[in-house]
Amino acid sequence: MTATHALAEVLGVNVTDWLNTDEHRDQAHALHQLIADREGPYIAAAWLIGMNPHLGDDAPLQAIRNGCGVDARSAAHAYLND
Repeated sequence: MTATHALAEVLGVNVTDWLNTDEHRDQAHALHQLIADREGPYIAAAWLIGMNPHLGDDAPLQAIRNGCGVDARSAAHAYLND
């Protein structure tokens, strides 16, 4: 299964399509997996779409779409380590 298909299963097709490049979808899928491995898939999905104080209250998916995937990854590690 591709990252796009896996991401669409948890976030839906519309949200997955909103991430307009395969690179963005791959980044989002990697972060979803990182968090889901510890917190579960539903918490990981909620984390991706929720406001995040480490990203100026942008959602991690918004940060990824804006080209700030590295910042989103840092926010994921901060979430898992807090």
